[in-house]
Amino acid sequence: MHLKRWLSGLILAPSLILFILYTPSWLFLLFILSLTLLGLKEFYALSLPGIPQSERGVGMLLGILLPFSLYLRDPRCFIAGLALVLFFLLISALFHQEEFSVRVDRVGKHLLGLLYLPFLLAHFILMRGLEEGRIWILFTLVVVYFGDTTAFYVGRAWGKRKLAPKISPSKTVEGGLGAIGGSIAGALFFRFFFFPQLHTSHALALAVGVGVVGQLGDLFESLLKRSAQVKDSGTLIPGHGGLLDRIDSVLFASPLVYYYSWAAGPG
Repeated sequence: MHLKRWLSGLILAPSLILFILYTPSWLFLLFILSLTLLGLKEFYALSLPGIPQSERGVGMLLGILLPFSLYLRDPRCFIAGLALVLFFLLISALFHQEEFSVRVDRVGKHLLGLLYLPFLLAHFILMRGLEEGRIWILFTLVVVYFGDTTAFYVGRAWGKRKLAPKISPSKTVEGGLGAIGGSIAGALFFRFFFFPQLHTSHALALAVGVGVVGQLGDLFESLLKRSAQVKDSGTLIPGHGGLLDRIDSVLFASPLVYYYSWAAGPG
């Protein structure tokens, strides 16, 4: 398992870095839309496994509206896309044949999936539009994965106190502290070698924030898997499980980094 994890990372990481640095914005949009579709497929398998394929397909199509509307840069496009998604789900619930409580539950889960995946993931599209957008994206990924890796090994070596035993029995307080320490190390490493215009105080503040919210994102995805009684969200990436298993922390970290970088800038 560990060998597969490292081999997958060594193969995917260089390709992802080159893709982020050198692809045009429209191709990056297609990449985010592809991740959205794959992620929603896993989400529906976890949270709404019994719905018809046609309903699942419509939900996935609605999901790509949100990243695409943010790509257009006009706030009214996003508001219109969100309104369309909301109206479609609410009106369609009127014509389902299940019990009323089941209909409301389905609408709620559809909305959760569309806000959890497409909306949070679309912050990378907003981030790419910043002056140093490509570098901010790489910064986010480095900080998250330094934290995730450190949490994993610190937790295995020294973890004793459970962080959230009912949601994720394997996660420990020691591992959580390791995640924050790893995020700080990743932020300082990236700032020193690739992002010198980022002030050290900003790098440290973001690292601590990402270290905390990244773990919350991991725990929320564990909650989804716990509700579905599965170990992994899928089998897309050898040694890592499904796509959601790989990007759960990133989903929560991307809005934090985007709004911080938008407000504070690199200085």
